[in-house]
Amino acid sequence: MNSQKINNFNLGSLLTIENPTYKQWVFRYTFLELEKDLGEKGDITSNAVVPDEMKYPYKIISKSAGILAGIQEIKYFLCDSDPNFKPRLGDIDVKFLKNDGDIIVAGETIMILNARVRNILMAERTILNLLQRMSGVATMARKFVDAARNVSDHVLITPTRKTLWGLLDKRACAIGGAGTHRLNLEDAILIKDTHLGLPGITIENALKNAYKSAKSVGARFVEIEIENIEDGVLAADTINNFDDETTTFAIMLDNMTPSQIAEFIKRVKRDRFLIEASGGINFENLAEYAKTGVDIISSGMLTQNAEPLDFSMETV
Repeated sequence: MNSQKINNFNLGSLLTIENPTYKQWVFRYTFLELEKDLGEKGDITSNAVVPDEMKYPYKIISKSAGILAGIQEIKYFLCDSDPNFKPRLGDIDVKFLKNDGDIIVAGETIMILNARVRNILMAERTILNLLQRMSGVATMARKFVDAARNVSDHVLITPTRKTLWGLLDKRACAIGGAGTHRLNLEDAILIKDTHLGLPGITIENALKNAYKSAKSVGARFVEIEIENIEDGVLAADTINNFDDETTTFAIMLDNMTPSQIAEFIKRVKRDRFLIEASGGINFENLAEYAKTGVDIISSGMLTQNAEPLDFSMETV
């Protein structure tokens, strides 16, 4: 049962250009970034130095090793989007030599661009920034996934919502082999300490109200954040009393040690909910958390600590 419900935390397949919400995020980090970069006057350096009709091929190469991500987004930006979105850019012919998820090393050619030089140069930084960010996040996600797999063959690694680039960061994590967790505020119900700290809101009534609301709003899952064993047992008992095998429930054990999590697992009947470990999880302690038997491990490090992969553009 848990293996099926865990798919609600692993939604990378939904993050495509065919998804209108995801397309808006891609638009934000391509067309809007390009317009901000061009300003009112455009690329005044290239306009001064390069003849207007001059055409020449350029290549984008990797300067560091990692997991490639961002190809789908660049293809939409340069090839498949409505020309009305880029009236100042013009057509650019692109030959893609690598795919999302490919393992790359320094010196590999990722794509070749052929067009008016001014068009290519005005889009250069937008292209490179996107590839650097998404590939850096995908690479960090792969490192976490590989480390967890050394001790657990089932735990799902996910990012949190500490995502500088929103759904592009979520997709980059998925390309790296991780899950996505909640995509946005309307995607799932997640009861946090900022809810439970309010007067009159308890673990029991928060879960009961969330359960009543979940189906009507189409929530993918109902999850509650817990900070100690006793509260976790109370949440588990409340969920089990619903006697519902179809709704996906989860209990997030926040900032609890691996030994506390192991003790919690011993004390509860867990066939009605998933168990997530979160808070302060890094490379040094990841294995200890994975050994506890939790279903999900979420960490802000996947996005907050990801170093951009280095790419550059050169003439062919």
